[in-house]
Amino acid sequence: MRSKQVVAAIGWRTPSVRHWLQHNQDKMSANMARQAMPTGAMQAFVRKETERILAACTKCGKCFEACPMTRYSPKLAGADPKAVATGVLGLLNGGEGSPEALAWASVCVRSGSCVPACQDNVDPKMMVRIARMIASGGLGGTKKIPVRDDRDYYDRVRAFAKLQLTEDEIKNWM
Repeated sequence: MRSKQVVAAIGWRTPSVRHWLQHNQDKMSANMARQAMPTGAMQAFVRKETERILAACTKCGKCFEACPMTRYSPKLAGADPKAVATGVLGLLNGGEGSPEALAWASVCVRSGSCVPACQDNVDPKMMVRIARMIASGGLGGTKKIPVRDDRDYYDRVRAFAKLQLTEDEIKNWM
């Protein structure tokens, strides 16, 4: 409660508060979700979504192919989209998940580019988000991926998004 009062008093747009909000986005999302619904209800929601995703996904890998972030992870270079999708579903199903699936969960920035690519109405953005929650230990399991601890991460993402580079510029500069 105290943090809400501080934010209300000084405003969320000040650099230090904005930085803190950006840096703690994943923790805040989980905390806000816990406040919005009781823990049991949230766990039931995640379980229900996981079951729906596991039943609907055909492991075609089109969501992985549509993801703009996969090219930024060396672990995903040349990865088979179907194998990555299978690894993510394995993670959701209680398995360890493949290294490529964990890498994809790590680089996801929730752009939503994967959603229209899915023809099975799975909501791959939710699928990868749940996979990330599982892999980061957010649902009580062991951590399989490190939690991002980079103060300038979100500022860099915004800066690159504002550049609106063409495909040729991206090939030359990235």
